[in-house]
Amino acid sequence: ERMGIRVLVLASLLNVALGFSSTPLPSLRQASARTPAHASSKSLRMALSPPPGRKGFFTGIKESLQYIFDGDAFIKKRVEEFGPVFSAKIFFLPTVVVGGADNVEEFLSKEGAVMESSLPPALQKLFTEDNLLLQSGERHAATKKVVSRLIDAEAMKTFLPTIERRAEEHVAGVASRGETALAKEFTSWNLQLFAELFGGCQLTEEEEELFVTYNAGLFALAEWEPSFKKAERARQTLERSFAARFKAMKEDGSISEPKNYCYRMMMEHGKEMDGTPYSDLRVGFGITTMIWGAYVESASLMSSAVIQTASRPEVVNRIRAEAAALASDGGGFRGSMSDWNLPYVNGVLRECLRTAPPAGGGFRKSHKVINVGGFDIPAGTVVTADPRPGNLDEGTFLEAESFAPERWVSEEELGPSKCPMSRVVAGARSLPTGAWFPGGTGVHKCPGVPLAELVSRAMIVNWVDKLDEWTPTTKLDYIVPSPIKIPKDTFEMSVTPRAASPGVGGSEL
Repeated sequence: ERMGIRVLVLASLLNVALGFSSTPLPSLRQASARTPAHASSKSLRMALSPPPGRKGFFTGIKESLQYIFDGDAFIKKRVEEFGPVFSAKIFFLPTVVVGGADNVEEFLSKEGAVMESSLPPALQKLFTEDNLLLQSGERHAATKKVVSRLIDAEAMKTFLPTIERRAEEHVAGVASRGETALAKEFTSWNLQLFAELFGGCQLTEEEEELFVTYNAGLFALAEWEPSFKKAERARQTLERSFAARFKAMKEDGSISEPKNYCYRMMMEHGKEMDGTPYSDLRVGFGITTMIWGAYVESASLMSSAVIQTASRPEVVNRIRAEAAALASDGGGFRGSMSDWNLPYVNGVLRECLRTAPPAGGGFRKSHKVINVGGFDIPAGTVVTADPRPGNLDEGTFLEAESFAPERWVSEEELGPSKCPMSRVVAGARSLPTGAWFPGGTGVHKCPGVPLAELVSRAMIVNWVDKLDEWTPTTKLDYIVPSPIKIPKDTFEMSVTPRAASPGVGGSEL
């Protein structure tokens, strides 16, 4: 869902140029016209209760630009002004933002009315009808079942040795250089890692560039734009490349090798709606999409973890202490999936996702009037369930502005170390969906969050083990506009290797 923002940003600027910035929410008259003729006068009055929001001719311009350049601040200010459910012009489209645990839960109960994607036609064509994001009903369920096979517990168990090895190699390289272009290097590293996990190979320079070209095409406004045509060709080239690999491994028997796990799962479980097996090209599309959909979000999370821990030595020491049990006799960090279940380290990652979420909510369009939080949302309105209002809700997270990984750890796991936050988490790890949804909500939520957390746990454990300090040497600026919050390529840090690093070297799992 987050990917639609890439195109909507430029669509917003086009709307400014064409003078469409004052497009209003569908009128209350339109909403009441959809009310059944037999409705009582009382129910009719209740239907005329739109979400609050700012008015004015230039509101669309102001709100859209504010959201594009600092979405976190925009959401926080509007929640303070109107509450967690409000109307706004986001990307110059009439939009209702839904936040807060109870409101999001209510919204999800009516999700069937807001299943239609609000993505522009050009982006939908670039995604293709095989993309999970654009599907619904039985087809969506069938595709999601196949995707789940690629990222379930068995898949992650297969991926783990590669993740451990690659994370160790990357941090060792950073330590030897004494510096890092943090997000730039994490982005490239994640792209190569997910190519290895899903595609069974490291990308060539040409293939890595094709992924970058494909990603850049998501800003295209129309099919005739050069960036769209380049992106479509890039995607098709990648599909054919992975399809050819799939065909070759079926012929030579290498599909049974552990590195080709995802190809094997797609061969065994991938079926079209009529029951026919996925074609080679359909498998190629699936592998391409899995890599593309994972690498930026994962790079964002681990970048945030490194930045958040840079000035928190007490957090770093807790990570080191918890990860010590993973240090193998031969050096390095090796273990089973249960060994990598590090509650405090995962608490660090979840605090990063909570206090500095990588993205807002997905954008979908309602096709009928729905009522959420006591407000009427007219048909044709873009609706987004945004995690940010709930993330800073004091009723859910005690001292919500504080960075406290302990809130995600039970008292039993904390041991003798107690924290005022720990009483919240009893519930924090079992929070309702409406209170905690870092990967989106409903049937279109991202199923890859557990994998992203595993990859980030491996990276941050190696990072604090091999490095003593990491300090910004350039200004921390984030890429704008971008649907994913991630530092610019120019952001750099100096690092100091740790004198006594118990996790050097490595042994096989």
